[in-house]
Amino acid sequence: MKKQQAKGSGMKRLALSVTFLASSLAPLTTWGADGVLKGRVTDKADGEGVVGAAVSIAGTTIATATDIDGNFVLRNVPASKQQKVTVTSIGYAPTTQVVTLSDGQTVTLNFAMGQTTIMASEVVVGAALYKQDRLDVPVTANVVSKEKIKEQPNPTLDSVVQDVPGVVVSRAGGTSSSNLQIRGSNTYNGGGIGTRVNAFYDGFPINSPDSGEIVWQSVNMNAADKVEVLKGAAATLYGSGAMGGVVNVTGHMPQKMEIRAGSSIGFYDDPPSSDKSEYRATGTPVFWNTYVGVGNKSGKWTYDFLYSHSDDDGYRQNAWNYMNDVKFKARYDIDSRQYIQLSSFYNSTVGGYAYQWPYNFTASTSTFTPLLDQTYDVFVNARVFGSYTEAYNYVYNLTYATAYAEAYEAAGGDLNPAAATIAAPIATAAATGAATGAAPGMSSFQKYDVYRDDLISRKNALIGLNYVNLLSDKLSLDTRLYYTYNASRIEYNRTDADQLYATGRIRTPGEFNETDDNRYGAGIKLDWRACDSHRFLLGIDGNIVDTRTTQVAVEYPVKNEFNDIQEKNFATFLQDEWKITDKLTALISLRYDWSGVNKDEVQLQDLSWVPLNNKSVDALSPRIALNYRATDDMALRASWGRSFRAPSLYERFVHDAGFLTVEPNPDLDKETMTAWEAGIFKQFSDKVSLDIAGFINNYDNLIESRPTAIPLTYIYGNITKARIWGIETNLNYRPNADWNLSVGYTYMNAKNRSFDATKATATELNNPDPEWLPYRPEHTASASVTWKATDKLTLNVNGRYIGKYNAVTVYTNPEGENYPGDFVVFNAGLKYQFNKNITATLACNNINNTQYEEAEWFRAPNRSFIAGIDLTY
Repeated sequence: MKKQQAKGSGMKRLALSVTFLASSLAPLTTWGADGVLKGRVTDKADGEGVVGAAVSIAGTTIATATDIDGNFVLRNVPASKQQKVTVTSIGYAPTTQVVTLSDGQTVTLNFAMGQTTIMASEVVVGAALYKQDRLDVPVTANVVSKEKIKEQPNPTLDSVVQDVPGVVVSRAGGTSSSNLQIRGSNTYNGGGIGTRVNAFYDGFPINSPDSGEIVWQSVNMNAADKVEVLKGAAATLYGSGAMGGVVNVTGHMPQKMEIRAGSSIGFYDDPPSSDKSEYRATGTPVFWNTYVGVGNKSGKWTYDFLYSHSDDDGYRQNAWNYMNDVKFKARYDIDSRQYIQLSSFYNSTVGGYAYQWPYNFTASTSTFTPLLDQTYDVFVNARVFGSYTEAYNYVYNLTYATAYAEAYEAAGGDLNPAAATIAAPIATAAATGAATGAAPGMSSFQKYDVYRDDLISRKNALIGLNYVNLLSDKLSLDTRLYYTYNASRIEYNRTDADQLYATGRIRTPGEFNETDDNRYGAGIKLDWRACDSHRFLLGIDGNIVDTRTTQVAVEYPVKNEFNDIQEKNFATFLQDEWKITDKLTALISLRYDWSGVNKDEVQLQDLSWVPLNNKSVDALSPRIALNYRATDDMALRASWGRSFRAPSLYERFVHDAGFLTVEPNPDLDKETMTAWEAGIFKQFSDKVSLDIAGFINNYDNLIESRPTAIPLTYIYGNITKARIWGIETNLNYRPNADWNLSVGYTYMNAKNRSFDATKATATELNNPDPEWLPYRPEHTASASVTWKATDKLTLNVNGRYIGKYNAVTVYTNPEGENYPGDFVVFNAGLKYQFNKNITATLACNNINNTQYEEAEWFRAPNRSFIAGIDLTY
């Protein structure tokens, strides 16, 4: 009861803080009579209106989007002042005009926009924490537009970013576990443990604080306007956990009254005829989703509400899942220079707990042999010995020794010279009988299919309040308060009887593992344009995480019992955008982070307590990035930066990892990375853009899971030094307004520079390249072609290639057989717009029905077909 009261009081304190912030920070500013700015945005080529172009006034919060004819109206524009009006739209070069309004005046301003490549028209926010044109960004960033997001029905975050160069998504199936790495930033771990990519929704963190996990396929994108992906040193300002990069989702805000709804249904095609899985023989798995939403912009208020539901039978056993998702976003414009915005969502998923494909396990030799003709099933065949003879000899020798000793003693032992002669035949008979009876069972496979009822449920929530005040033309204030809730529960045995696992572990009825996090955070940021040459950014962030858990506390876990642990995080940062010349700009920043837990010791399996040697960690993270605008259509960039990551609670303290066991490491320390990058962005014409970047990421004390000498037992430790370097390319070709082609390729070399074969385990040495960092593909590529066949019909084909992995951590072999990667997958879709209110979609994922794996021994989805309809009014 005390804990519940504490949680309730925490929520009350948050609500009171939000109310106080909203009431106290809103100054009683009055402005002169407002003006009205209206006009039309057209295409230079044909004079047709540009739909959905963003029109905004610099130095104010005033913005809108053009209607279907390209028209726009901006109201409440401050009078008696020059206003800089900017128009941006995907596929068009940004354009700007300056206008002066008198009191109560209405001014007409028209814009003609020239077409360009999709990549050249991008506006990036996350690199410097304020808007920058693509050519001015000094680091590598990618933007996924709303149009790209909506290519498929019911888009999810993993599918939206999986084609971004340098990004690799690894999914276990269903909603069980997934991992996203940027330029090899992290390995694949169940539960997303150790993610080095931070995710944000409207600038608020959504990673689970106990592990860093994001279940990327559970982040519904029906209410998203765009996604930004920042890479390497670009993420320095985002602190611990962002050393690999940042993914930031921007939620939708309407510009007028809109009601939208949609639904889609699909099915998974049959696997190849060679597959004999029992699960797929029972029928065709179906999946469907629906959403409904309403939004409006009226006066000073803007809001958007969306409810989504999805239900999936699962393409393989234990991959079934369903989801309910609610998103609400609202904004109140206090006046033209300040606003308060609320971003919130609640997401609940329930699904089967994904296990690897079936295999035969022989305990005496620790041999795992996959059953490749049943990869859509979940079970394990296990035996103690690999042959009848091996089992017979083992039992015979073990029984003979015991029987002989007993018979020898019964015959008088050392006092009777004939005792040995008497004991020998008795022991032989006993051993022969025991071995004859036990050997068949110990050398024959027994099927364990107790995993099918295992379930995982998650709940994720965000309440984030953002207050922005443009205090003057040169100074702005941005404050944030937020609360996040992340809960994950795995139920291992939902029957009334004990379940024996193939590893020998017994799961009792009702056994579960659960971790719940309540995170309370706040931040403040000042943006000051000190002069034409310097723009400073100063910020402070902090949060407190209260965790209730059965498996990641310092206490050795007791079945179904909760313990508490608290983590605190604090950071401050300073950035200077220094315009050295008209062509050369430097972005210089420094961030300080501190992170710690409220415990001093950790309990080991023998129930002894040992001190935590790094209960708190801190670090300074500097960054220097340069952008040289060589010409109007070419920019060179270079950057150097350091970043750090504190070990997560899971890496520090987890014991139970499903069929694996993990030993806590009291010596686990922070990891740091030094990143170098050089790149060039060149726009050859309004049809072709090319971006090339080379990168080197040096890791010190890299945190990785490693096998111990005990089978299926792992420990998280610090690798002294590791280096990942590579080259990343991105080409965008738009021959005309109807065609768009994007191609990306990344080469990556990922090595453990501290590798010592004399200290490596047999599992590690069994990899094709033991020095290679596990789960990092050497080659990745993606391509996408979109053709607007008519005004109503749009076709898209996209594909991605993931090269074969050179090292894994569990099922290793010198040939790399059955390793993840080494696949090409193509998808296709079409959208037909019947009118401005109704759009239909047909899609086929994995056209070639490739049988592949993104994670070790987890079969990925086979071919599927989807049909959907979207309604907007």
